[in-house]
Amino acid sequence: MRKGTRLKLKRRREGLTYYRRRESTAPSGKPRLVVRSSNKYVYVYLTETVAGGDRILSSANSRELRQLGWEFGLGNTPATYLTGALLAKRAASTGVNEAILDIGLATPTTGNKPFAAAKGCADLGLSVRCDESVIPNEDRIRGRHIAAFLSDITNAKTFSKIRAKNLGPESMIQQFEAVLSKIKGGGK
Repeated sequence: MRKGTRLKLKRRREGLTYYRRRESTAPSGKPRLVVRSSNKYVYVYLTETVAGGDRILSSANSRELRQLGWEFGLGNTPATYLTGALLAKRAASTGVNEAILDIGLATPTTGNKPFAAAKGCADLGLSVRCDESVIPNEDRIRGRHIAAFLSDITNAKTFSKIRAKNLGPESMIQQFEAVLSKIKGGGK
C-alpha cells in the first residue's frame, strides 16, 4: 500500500455496507426500514440507530408466510410485499409510524423488490417515503405476472413443486388476497 492512501472500511471492502448512503439517513433520527433478500427469502427489519450499533425494533421474514397459508415462492415480489405488510402490522405495536427506506447495496431500479416491501408497509400504515414511480405495479405486487407465466409454460420441469400441489395460476392471486386479509385481520 502506498504511503498516504487510505484503506476502505472492512464492511465496504467486503461489499456489505454502503456507508455514505447510510450516513445520510442517520441525522433524521427516524427508524430505518431495512430490506434484504437472499436467493430464496426476504428479510425486513425496522431498526433504530443507537450508540454502538443498530437496535431491531421489529422484524419479518418471508418464511413466516408459510404459516399464513402462502404456498408459492418466498423470494418473489408478492412475497416481498406480504413480508413488508407483516412487518408494518408488527410495527404498529411498537408505536413506530414512520421510517426511512434502506435498501443497502441493492440497485434502486424501478419495480425492485425493496420497493414492494415499502409499498406493503405503506399500505398497512407505516409511512415510508418512496417515489411512486419506482414501486412495482399492482399486477406484479399481486402476482398476476407469475400467474400469466405459469399458465403459458409447456415445460413440465418448470414450477414442478407448484404443479405437484395442484395449484393453478389463479390460485396464486387467491392465496395472495387470503394471506393479506389474515395479516390485516391480526395475523402474526
